Amino acid sequence: MHYPVMTEKHLADRWQLSLKTLQRWRLNGEGPLWHKLFCHVRYHEADILEFEHRSAQHLMTLLGINREFKPVTPDADQDLGAETAGHYLTAKEIAKAASLPIHFFRDQAERNRKYVPHLMLVGNLRFSLPAILQWEMANSVKGGVAAAAGEAAASPEKPSEPAKRWYEIVSEQDAESFLPLAWTEQKNTAQARITTLAEIAQ
Repeated sequence: MHYPVMTEKHLADRWQLSLKTLQRWRLNGEGPLWHKLFCHVRYHEADILEFEHRSAQHLMTLLGINREFKPVTPDADQDLGAETAGHYLTAKEIAKAASLPIHFFRDQAERNRKYVPHLMLVGNLRFSLPAILQWEMANSVKGGVAAAAGEAAASPEKPSEPAKRWYEIVSEQDAESFLPLAWTEQKNTAQARITTLAEIAQ
């Protein structure tokens, strides 16, 4: 079962590069074509093979070798074949096979928001690998320098404020619910003072 899309970690391992190098390449507009699936950086295998082919051909030209580079073609059994088309996977299995976060598949709200194709088979949640691949290809956006710069800017320098504790929220809600009562009491007191001052002035 071979999924033809890689994460940046997979590509870094394949080429023995650091993740920072791949991130710098994306910022500088270098390296292979990359895609973004929601907020996840993805590399399609066809783009990687094409980049490797171009790079090898360029190297052979620099070395003065005058023949065309012919890469090894991947085995046919590695592709998504007919046997995987009828085979359904659990959320854990599909997350591992597609290298995507498991909450894409387990969380119903996330599945509905992202339109993840799935089946309910007698109460059991199942996924088809070819359907997930089609879904990813349809929802992937080609990356560019602007997207990489946005990705770098999206990582905050300063951490966000911590979430409020439950007792802070309750005290705010209590203050808001008693605010109208306190306001009417203040208003009545102010009106009483005005009437007292008006009586004294007469």
